[in-house]
Amino acid sequence: MTKKTSAMTYVERLNSSPAFLTEGAVVTRLVYDYGLPTPESAAFVHLFSDAGRKALSAIYRSYLEVAAAYDLPMQVGTPTWRAHRDCLFRLGYTAPSDLHRANAESVALLQDLRRELGLEGTVFIAGVVGPRVDGYSPDGAPDADEAEDYVRDQVHALAGAGADLLYAPTFPDVEELVGVSRVFAETGLPYILAPVIDAAGRLPDGTALADAVARIDAAAGRPPLYYMGGCVHPSHFETAASKEPWPATDRIFGLQANASSLTPEELEGLDHADGSDPGEFAEMMVGLHRRGMKILGGCCGTNDMHMRALAGRLKASLVAS
Repeated sequence: MTKKTSAMTYVERLNSSPAFLTEGAVVTRLVYDYGLPTPESAAFVHLFSDAGRKALSAIYRSYLEVAAAYDLPMQVGTPTWRAHRDCLFRLGYTAPSDLHRANAESVALLQDLRRELGLEGTVFIAGVVGPRVDGYSPDGAPDADEAEDYVRDQVHALAGAGADLLYAPTFPDVEELVGVSRVFAETGLPYILAPVIDAAGRLPDGTALADAVARIDAAAGRPPLYYMGGCVHPSHFETAASKEPWPATDRIFGLQANASSLTPEELEGLDHADGSDPGEFAEMMVGLHRRGMKILGGCCGTNDMHMRALAGRLKASLVAS
């Protein structure tokens, strides 16, 4: 009953608010701002060292403080994009309790920060799951049944720890998302999917976003609350949204955007975080808000300055309207 009440609070706040933030980048800041190697983008590993936990707390605090400063609601994702059993095993976390510990402690970290900053009812915790293999390539991606199997333990660990919603960002393959959506639906929590798309509006597996939405909505036991774009530059997302086919406007609700217009492959080859000026990033994102995108935040290359710029411009735009 507690989980249902918390989830309904999230849905009610989302539906009644003209704009909703997410956090900005976490992994790129761990690597470039704090000098912490983060293999496979597995941010959860830093929960288990003093330096890593301090860095995670500082990064998330910087984003929650934006929500507080501008009085805007925020959904903030747990650092668990890689905290599924396959990646845990690859990184040496082989104890039977490791999966539950990584996911539960990630939720608890954000709950503690939210409580400390007095942001209950403003900040909502999104339990994050990621792809089994790669966020940008469909090679080796599981089919729907395999995806259900690999993700189930993690999803239920996040739900049981008190996540307000579930969130699957940066996925390359529609069938994998079908499996994830089925498990998300089992929990009763609201959930959002955010596949990677290119400027043509297609996932890395070649599926048009409109077709992916139709496939998942039909196959899930309970469809996603909404979809978002994930890990793509705002200009590429805007270009994609002008293409046909594009999903119905009430299904695509936001974007967690990269600060850089480089492709994921190009970003992988850099030894620094690449990104546009925070003000430029914010202007592009506010433009998307005017086109109906309500949930807006940052991914690769963004930081708290990008989120402050976005929040400030969103607030000004809302006042002006």
